[in-house]
Amino acid sequence: MITFYKEFGPWGFLASYSNHGFFVDGIWWPTTEHYYQAQKFDDPKIQEMIRSAKTPKMASEIGRDRNLPLKQNWDKLRCDVMYFAVLKKFQFNNDICFKLLATGDEEIVEKTTKEFFWGCGPDGTGKNTYGKILCAVRDELRKNY
Repeated sequence: MITFYKEFGPWGFLASYSNHGFFVDGIWWPTTEHYYQAQKFDDPKIQEMIRSAKTPKMASEIGRDRNLPLKQNWDKLRCDVMYFAVLKKFQFNNDICFKLLATGDEEIVEKTTKEFFWGCGPDGTGKNTYGKILCAVRDELRKNY
């Protein structure tokens, strides 16, 4: 099992905060987190504010501001949006794409301290949705390499 938390350490490249950007429709997204948070909103001004945030943490803070109007059905869209962003990140950055592929069939777990949906939570009972997305992206990438 591979565990990681945030963008630090040998597995930090797996994190949504890692400094591995990509283009979508000609627009540069500095991190997966920037892209994911921006997609919560229909308003292009809010999306751009998030895209141009100086750090992924700042992008996340803006995206979590519940005073901003969330896209309808966001809860139903969020996993597909995250999958798309993670796939783009690894397709655009060959160095980390090959590192992800080199993990073989190992389970990947985002070992978070608070997050029970995207990570495993502090006690390991979380859904680890982000880790599962990484494994699904790895499977998709294998088809091309």
